[in-house]
Amino acid sequence: MNTVAAQSIGDHAASSHGALARGTQEKGWIKLPDAVLGRLVEAVAAVLVAAEILVLLAGVIARFLFHAPLIWTDECASILFLWLAMLGAVIALRRGEHMRMTALVGGLTPGKRAVAEAVATAACLA
Repeated sequence: MNTVAAQSIGDHAASSHGALARGTQEKGWIKLPDAVLGRLVEAVAAVLVAAEILVLLAGVIARFLFHAPLIWTDECASILFLWLAMLGAVIALRRGEHMRMTALVGGLTPGKRAVAEAVATAACLA
């Protein structure tokens, strides 16, 4: 493989998100299910954000406008927030944007960086 082709592949891997951003290439058969599940999780997260806003708005309006608080809104908002945190972690991990110590990892050699990213991914999955 010549250096131009290798550079092109490296640029593509660096510019993509998810598994390609980490230097691995997805198999052809897994791309469609991955894309469908990714969009499904993102859609569910978007619906949960909208539901969270509506539940909190209903609670605030009921409490301060009608002086009759809705008891269930705080608990429902807490449960929705937990689900949002879990789905947000899935979306961030899929995009390769999960929180990590980038200052520490950025100074490592490519081999050690790959090991550190593998450990970070394993820690997220644990």
